[in-house]
Parts: sequence; C-alpha cells; structure tokens
Amino acid sequence: MTNLIGEQEGLTSSRANFFWVCIFPILMVLLLLFPLLLINNSESHYNERPSSERMMNLKGLELITTKYLNEHPEAFHKLIRLVTDADDAIQNNEFPVHAAVMKWLKQAMDKEGFDEEMPVYYFLRTVYLKGWESGYFQQVDDAEREYLYDLMGAMIGAMYRCICAPPEFKL
Repeated sequence: MTNLIGEQEGLTSSRANFFWVCIFPILMVLLLLFPLLLINNSESHYNERPSSERMMNLKGLELITTKYLNEHPEAFHKLIRLVTDADDAIQNNEFPVHAAVMKWLKQAMDKEGFDEEMPVYYFLRTVYLKGWESGYFQQVDDAEREYLYDLMGAMIGAMYRCICAPPEFKL
C-alpha cells in the first residue's frame, strides 16, 4: 500500500511540476494581456472632420460658458487658470486614459472652488466627456487630444464673448 501511495504522490508532484512549468506561465500571460484586450483600440476620427463641423459641435459649450461668465464675472480668472493648466497638462501627456482626464478635471475644478453643479463642468461631464469617468482602459489617442484642445478653444471663445472680459481680451 505504501508503494501505491508513494507512486500516487509521485504522479501528483509531476502533475504539479507540469502545471507550474507549462500551464501557469500561459495563464499568467493571458491574465496580463486581458486588460489590453479590453482597451478600445479603434482610434477616433475626430480630427478628420471638417473644422466647421467640429466648431458647430462645440457651440453649446461656448454658449453655456458665456452665460455662466456673464452671471459670475468673478469666475473669469479662475477659468483662465483652469484652461491654462489644462493646456499644460495635455502638452505634458498627463492624460494616458480617459479616467485620468476626468480625475484631473475634477481636481482642477475643486482647486478653483467650483462645485459639481457648476454648469460648465456639468455640461463637460454629461455631454462632451460622457463616459470618460469610467474609461480606465481607454487610452487618449491623438484625435481625442485634439478634441480636448477644441473644448478648451470653445471655453476661450466664450471668455472673449462674455461681458466681463477685460478690455485686453476683447478683439
């Protein structure tokens, strides 16, 4: 009986060795590659759209920002700082994924004293960047980076149009 038990133990240990040597590395590679499979690799074709179409899509953000600044002129310089910081962050590639964009935006809005119900922030979150908060595996591609620059451009355009803009900002 000890012979049988000893043989069975020998078989079990060779199976375990086979598992650890052959099967386990394959499972680990698959496990590590799984998040890559979840990444949306289809690049956006935003920057292939005509400029006029791109700007038309941003009119809503521009109007909301202008209206907000007309009602809250004290926020003018806060939004300038926010857009300038966003430009620096994009140039420094601080946004590898969609969720990082949203995390940065929330922190920047909090830093400037804006709450979650601020119309410009709310509009950005629910319309222009909808779904980005959960985009931990969606990389920001070049077209989306261009889209972020266009969003900043719409906000800058609103700053030029608001009644509270200092004279040096008026065209």
